[in-house]
Amino acid sequence: MRGSYWFRAKSKKVLFEFSIRRNITIIKGDSATGKTTLLHILYEYLRSGKQSGYSVSTNVSYYVYMRDEVGRDWKDALSPLKNTVIFIEENNNFIFTKEFAVFVKESGNYFVMVTRAPLKMLPYSIHEIYEIITDRNRTDIKEAYHEFKEIYSNYPVLENNKIQNVITEDSNSGYQFWMHMFKDSYVSSSNGNGNLIKWVKCVESGDTLVIADGAAFGSLIESCMSFFLTQTNRRISLWLPESFEYLILKSGIIKSDKLTQILNDIPAYVECEKYESWEMFFTELLITLTADGVEKYSKNTLNEYYLQEWVIDKIREQLPEEIKR
Repeated sequence: MRGSYWFRAKSKKVLFEFSIRRNITIIKGDSATGKTTLLHILYEYLRSGKQSGYSVSTNVSYYVYMRDEVGRDWKDALSPLKNTVIFIEENNNFIFTKEFAVFVKESGNYFVMVTRAPLKMLPYSIHEIYEIITDRNRTDIKEAYHEFKEIYSNYPVLENNKIQNVITEDSNSGYQFWMHMFKDSYVSSSNGNGNLIKWVKCVESGDTLVIADGAAFGSLIESCMSFFLTQTNRRISLWLPESFEYLILKSGIIKSDKLTQILNDIPAYVECEKYESWEMFFTELLITLTADGVEKYSKNTLNEYYLQEWVIDKIREQLPEEIKR
């Protein structure tokens, strides 16, 4: 399953309009914010159609899982579904299990989880975490981190900032590249995004830039931001591009009409049964596009082609203004 799908769910009192772009979407928020109302409208319309008193329009098949039925658990209910957007209500604890994470990866469906807690078993994007904002009859579903445009800092950006430490989750090509770009800083790898907070604690004091793949950072964003706010003696900045490979693809270094088409409509090309996250898709795409050229890309060891000054400059253009140097 791939592509972007839209929904329009309406009752006499409220209207929800939103789109689903990736295989994993999170709708978060406190009680009484409209999450249950949305699921109720979708569920009742699925059962009774117009007789439910609700209206649902969409360009995709969907299913709403509220709770286990007698003699039937979640696996029995969800396994037969194909090419479906599956909404799951937040009181189902199976969404936190490894078994469910494997199911999501292999099913080929899109999933929308209504939950206030992070799903640490699943690699979802920071840009697919939403919250429902209700103001009387007006309801909006917005990115929960819409203010996180490019870079987050626990302190405002300072003039003439000098980054003393750079920490990247990548231990391979991305790490090798950042070592060259930030050659006047201490650059280290946390060997995975789950180790970032631990690694930040270990580096010496001074302004620190943390770089991680936003395409799979959704479950960690809250804990990282909360921790950074406790670090009152230094400034920590968090930059979350989709992935290092995405920066290369977007930079214009690779010339391809097909690439231009893909970047203009990414959801249409990411088959979720094959790619657990967009980061995996971008990596394979870059490897495929450069397989026969001097710019041949390897995830493990960075081709020296990418360490030429003009290439570094092209990738530098993708950086937020606050950290361009």
